[in-house]
Amino acid sequence: MAAIAVFNPKGGVGKTTLAVNLAWEAAHAGNRTLLWDLDGQGDSTALLVTTRQPPRLDAARLMHGIAEIGTHILPSKVAGLDVLVPDEEMRRTDNWFVHMAQQQRLARLFVELKERYDRIVIDCPPGLGDTARKLLLVADLIIVPVIPAPLAQRGLERVRHYVTHKRGRHAPILPIFSMVDRRRSLHKAALAEHPDWPVVPMTSAAEQMTSAQLPLGAIAPQAPAAQTFRRLWNGIDSKLCQMRLARKVVPGVVMPRFDPQGAAAGPLAGGPPQL
Repeated sequence: MAAIAVFNPKGGVGKTTLAVNLAWEAAHAGNRTLLWDLDGQGDSTALLVTTRQPPRLDAARLMHGIAEIGTHILPSKVAGLDVLVPDEEMRRTDNWFVHMAQQQRLARLFVELKERYDRIVIDCPPGLGDTARKLLLVADLIIVPVIPAPLAQRGLERVRHYVTHKRGRHAPILPIFSMVDRRRSLHKAALAEHPDWPVVPMTSAAEQMTSAQLPLGAIAPQAPAAQTFRRLWNGIDSKLCQMRLARKVVPGVVMPRFDPQGAAAGPLAGGPPQL
């Protein structure tokens, strides 16, 4: 269905927090959801995967078309949410993505994943290397978390310039103010300049994710920050459906969860979809 890249060339802007919480909201709404953890620190995997089993096949075999991507997919602690855990070779080098793109395998890989999942959220690495460049060209929506500061906003302009130059009519880019502290004059000025951008505030609740190893919606669903992520996801998902890149989950229709072994693992848990 739809692939959403969460990306900023600059690190430390709340990218992984945003990716994890959006993926949780997608799964909680009843979507078969995949979070592709490509950040070098692997924080998404650490938060969501209970027992991190090493992939049975390495990236080199996958790159040459003799391995199955499903061997890198692990179930998370959240019903309906799986995590694509690349091995270290895929994380640390851009050569893998370059080769996959040159052999037309990257596009086919996304087609395969979209057949298995309703929503794919990609936690992209920082920097504008070949990995990020290739991902930006295959994503259906690019979300750019931005701290309300001049240097952080410069990263957004770099993303816009790149996708416009390489792709012409590029995927929609959604800037989101992240880690906002309304007490700071610089932050207030940036918000006043872009009043239509979504805002994710700086909150201590987000820090609890690390100790609880769960998204905000699971540990504090009524917290203002959790409600912010919920409203943000609902807006993103509605936009994807308007663009006909995705379909809303129909209440009462059970969708099978992807099994890395190739079989259905039963219905999604957690009750009816909340759209």
